[in-house]
Amino acid sequence: MYDSIKIVLSEKDLNNEISFMEEIPCRIVVSVCSENRVVGYLRNMRVEVRGTTLVVEGSLTKWVLGNNYAKPLGIWEIRSGVKALSVALGVPIEKAVVQRLDVAFNFRVKHMPWLYMRRLLYSDGFYSAHIKKETLYFSKHDCQMVFYDKIAEMKSCKRTDDIKQGLEDFEDLNVLRYEFRFKKVKSIFGRTIRGEDLYTTSFCLLVLKKWYDCYMDIQKTYDIELSYCMFNSKKAFELACVAYCMNQFNVYDMLEEAFIRRDISSKNKYDIKEVLAKAKNVGIDSLNAASMIDELTSKIEHAYVKLRSRYDVAPERLERLNRWVDRGVTGMPS
Repeated sequence: MYDSIKIVLSEKDLNNEISFMEEIPCRIVVSVCSENRVVGYLRNMRVEVRGTTLVVEGSLTKWVLGNNYAKPLGIWEIRSGVKALSVALGVPIEKAVVQRLDVAFNFRVKHMPWLYMRRLLYSDGFYSAHIKKETLYFSKHDCQMVFYDKIAEMKSCKRTDDIKQGLEDFEDLNVLRYEFRFKKVKSIFGRTIRGEDLYTTSFCLLVLKKWYDCYMDIQKTYDIELSYCMFNSKKAFELACVAYCMNQFNVYDMLEEAFIRRDISSKNKYDIKEVLAKAKNVGIDSLNAASMIDELTSKIEHAYVKLRSRYDVAPERLERLNRWVDRGVTGMPS
């Protein structure tokens, strides 16, 4: 579930019992070193010491599994990854503050990923932007939704062993990745999140729900073919024409741009959005047929239900799993 994370630990959080400048450099491959700053790598994790502050960034999934595409981490694997990072660095990462957290899943789809992205139009409070046609962003100050072609992204990366294996595994497939990026973790959750929170049932379910709800809140366009049998009134004809325009253009972006330019008032914007909502429903109800975006939504809904049950671990079982992990046992109990 978790991909990239950024965690920060201060010596004062440990009652100054450990000197990072003395402890960390001997445990990493150092690339930059000065009097008050050391930067290096521990496998895929970037590690930086700035005086009395330790910053660790990288993919937690890749740290545990060796790649970030094969499968989502189980709750016990998240704990194992955090504990292993603590052992490798010689500091309690479970006490570190989580400043950035990405939640991501891959979906195998029938068509090229960009065809689904162009059907994701608008979400209140977010600004949308395409980077080429392989990537779509919905952004706000503290979080971001990103949809992109996973295979295109892998092809653009350095051909390491895990990337080569991934391209082989995904050969002849279309893979769309949906990431939700918590860029300001404390702002979103209203409290400080630490490494030990990452493997609690309550927090896993909370971030999973945020990932799901924000996708469902996106205004989407549906495949529509105009048919004269739909035009049983003037109003139906008008709404069908609006629905057709929504399928051809990102009307929500055009509306937002017109509002920012002050070409329309807030009341005009509200009234037009009401019409767009009605037109969207007319298109769906009248055609009564599955569209491309229904395929993606169905996959995301299925993943949410499956993952929610996976992370909703009974306390007794979770305690048993935690003991298993903490003892360093690799096999998992049934």
